Amino acid sequence: MVPPPPADLISLTDAGRRLAISRRTLRRMIDRGELPGYRVGRLIKVSARDVDRVARRIPPAGGTA
Repeated sequence: MVPPPPADLISLTDAGRRLAISRRTLRRMIDRGELPGYRVGRLIKVSARDVDRVARRIPPAGGTA
């Protein structure tokens, strides 16, 4: 049996905005298992909590030169 998805699901568009990456990159991350994705009907959604976890691993843009 598959566990139910988390209650804090957001769209890939919203997740992409939070992380400043494309939906395509998010799909690749889901395919590689770096970010859990959940099918809701025809859509794929991700947990906002998981997106925040990933955001902490991405270094900020415009680092030191």
